[in-house]
Amino acid sequence: MAYKLLLSGERADFTTVEFDVEKKELRILANYPAPFNASWVEPDSSQGGVDSLIGLSEDDEAGLLYTFEIDHAREACTINSQQPTLGAPGHFATLRDGSGIALATYLGGSIAIYPIEPTKNAPLLTDAPCQEILPDFPYAFIELGHGPNKGRQRQCHAHQVLEDKKGNLYAPDLGSDRVWIFRRDGGKLEISGWLQCPPGTGPRHGVLSPDEPLMYIIGELSHTVLAFDLSNAPAQSISPIENFAPNIIPPNVHPNHQFMMDSSEICLHPKIPNVLYVSNRWERHIAQREPHLNDVPKDLPPGDAIAIILLSDEGRSVQSVKHVRTNVDVIRGMRLSDNGQYMVVCGQEGGGIEVYEISGERGNVWTLVAGLNEGLESGIKHAVWL
Repeated sequence: MAYKLLLSGERADFTTVEFDVEKKELRILANYPAPFNASWVEPDSSQGGVDSLIGLSEDDEAGLLYTFEIDHAREACTINSQQPTLGAPGHFATLRDGSGIALATYLGGSIAIYPIEPTKNAPLLTDAPCQEILPDFPYAFIELGHGPNKGRQRQCHAHQVLEDKKGNLYAPDLGSDRVWIFRRDGGKLEISGWLQCPPGTGPRHGVLSPDEPLMYIIGELSHTVLAFDLSNAPAQSISPIENFAPNIIPPNVHPNHQFMMDSSEICLHPKIPNVLYVSNRWERHIAQREPHLNDVPKDLPPGDAIAIILLSDEGRSVQSVKHVRTNVDVIRGMRLSDNGQYMVVCGQEGGGIEVYEISGERGNVWTLVAGLNEGLESGIKHAVWL
């Protein structure tokens, strides 16, 4: 049995890779020219050896949202439609009703919905105007005009967008320490509430529990996971569940060095309940990022670590936290296969990609089964299973 993966990021190409389960090997299939800094891609459909996908191009001044397809037999990649965005789009989600794509822009600070037109094989972005909203920056009225993290919280930085089964949109905002809640009222996008994170959390990504009473958020700046009860959402200033804030940084990192690291992805196992996987990054670069720090270990770990958090049956408390040490440098992307059996982990700065097999009754046993670095262009930020 073999799987296909698509790699993207701050690199010249999309790269397709095959994972051979029996041989436990990864090999490059093809490279295709990619738009600038293609940091997030999602599959849409697959038919007759052709994969249809949606991607974004992350740029400081103006980004790009586009649909494209890869014909594996012809080794051809074609962009079918595209629309410009505000600066540095970071994430998007296709709306459940198929009417559009919700997009979060990190530097633009907005959430927007871009209309799409369904076709036989894949959606196409249309020329119809997008619905866009820029939340007010809650720290703007404080004397200094920025959040607790002066360098990272000077404006709204929407980093992700999720949709629940009711059609509410949630956008973790690293700049404002809020997860904004939006609703669509007719043709208008409106803020209907928010989840309030502690100051300096820097919410980056979140995930909804399967029956959606809970949302788990990773703070990129605080390195803590927060849990929110959404039973009464949307509402203003919903507080996190008390006594739920595990730190995901491995215990070998000195507390005074943690501020030079970032947290990244968070996900739930699709088959096994009450287990969270959360990635760390930049552990190998602490001294480089802050040369004046003392006592930074000279013996660097082989790569960053992923935290495995086991939750209680109701998902409202933490039972244990353990770490898996990878060999990839700066984990920017990790992605579970649909069946939850494998996790692919990407190294933005080095180490290529690795695939881990997940086992155990709680999904807390990780075994490295394949890795690939040679022949891969660096700058990998994201991977998806095709």
